[in-house]
Amino acid sequence: MSLPVPPKTDHSNQNTSQSKESVMEKINSTILKTALEAIPKLTADNYTLWKNLVDNMLDIQNLRESLTSENGTLTESQDVQLRTIITSKIDSSIHPNVITHENEKKAREIWKSITDYFASTQPANRARVFNELLDLSFNHSNIQAFITSVRSINSRLFEIGIDIPQDLVAYIILKKLPASLTNISQQITHSGNPLTCTLVLDHLKLYINDQSATANQGSGTKNDPIVLYSDASKKCKKTAHNVLSNHPEAKCWMLYPHLRPTTENRSNRIESMKKE
Repeated sequence: MSLPVPPKTDHSNQNTSQSKESVMEKINSTILKTALEAIPKLTADNYTLWKNLVDNMLDIQNLRESLTSENGTLTESQDVQLRTIITSKIDSSIHPNVITHENEKKAREIWKSITDYFASTQPANRARVFNELLDLSFNHSNIQAFITSVRSINSRLFEIGIDIPQDLVAYIILKKLPASLTNISQQITHSGNPLTCTLVLDHLKLYINDQSATANQGSGTKNDPIVLYSDASKKCKKTAHNVLSNHPEAKCWMLYPHLRPTTENRSNRIESMKKE
């Protein structure tokens, strides 16, 4: 006769529950570690990205409202934890602007100071961010940094409630391009597409890619006209006519080699000029 199987005790159920909680804690700990590592140092150019990643970290710990809402509260241990994380994720160039001796031990006040500095809707802050766009210089040797700065400023303008028409932003950017990129500006304005900031930055990104391809493959040809036309030189290149040259395309020797005068004709012309 077989013995009856004893029912599971509360102790067994408790062990199972504790095991599940332990697994979840390990998962949450891994997720939190990943979220913390993803947060970059806060700089003048990455506030929107930084804030989004910090928000993710706060959501994992269910602390976003406690830190950011007007009536939120933090326990002493939560305050220490968050201010330690936040201050460690602030670049030294930004630190003196948002951390003072009055708020350095208060996570909520540090957060408010950061928000006021980067996303305040006060006229003074709006003017500061807008002037960053106006004063931004185009650096031909680092176009990618220029693109990144424009996108960052655009995001910050949105954060502080400045809604500039995208065609106006596009014209501001085009005004910053050097004369050597005039042809790119013309391609953008005559593309038939709505003029936007994104359109201008996409063309600049294409230009970077073409420059990189040209550096790897050699001199430009008719297959990479952006490189050719952005060259300040008026010289034409093999199989490609330069619109900046002093002759029309129909008479371009590089494009139509058969139009090039023969050696004899050139010699006769030189002799004729000497006699005159």
